[in-house]
Amino acid sequence: MTIKKIFFSWDFIFAVLLTAGVGFVLPKFIETEFTHDLYGIGINVLSIIFAIYFAALAIITASSDDDFVLFLEEENDFTKLVHSFRFSLSILFISLVYSILIYSFTAFRKSNDILVECNIFFILFTFLFSYSLFATANSALDSINYAKFRAKFLKLKPKK
Repeated sequence: MTIKKIFFSWDFIFAVLLTAGVGFVLPKFIETEFTHDLYGIGINVLSIIFAIYFAALAIITASSDDDFVLFLEEENDFTKLVHSFRFSLSILFISLVYSILIYSFTAFRKSNDILVECNIFFILFTFLFSYSLFATANSALDSINYAKFRAKFLKLKPKK
């Protein structure tokens, strides 16, 4: 996956636009109670998606027979699919780690009666969270293409 493809993909652009919108409407300082709750929601959502996504990736890579992989590799499609999944999984992981760290940081601040935090932490969370969700959706669309290729392959494969 090239840098150009990343920065000009719909998932990245939507995440940037959403983050810009959130950054525009947020005040400079946000209540820690509010952000703490949203970070917790983010951890729950990302944890579930990460686990399911990781399992789906394992199933796709394990269920392919050699002939089908060779069929997809004629135009480098299997490699592109695996790279797309790997990239999305990496984004999900980074987003999840950031969410856990910022949740912990906010919980510490909240326990010390610090009632507000700078909006930059939440803006970064918004970007990572939305980008990881959009990238996952993009990879889900890739898996649909994978299923279409599989059907095409089965049509072309001689019957035994």
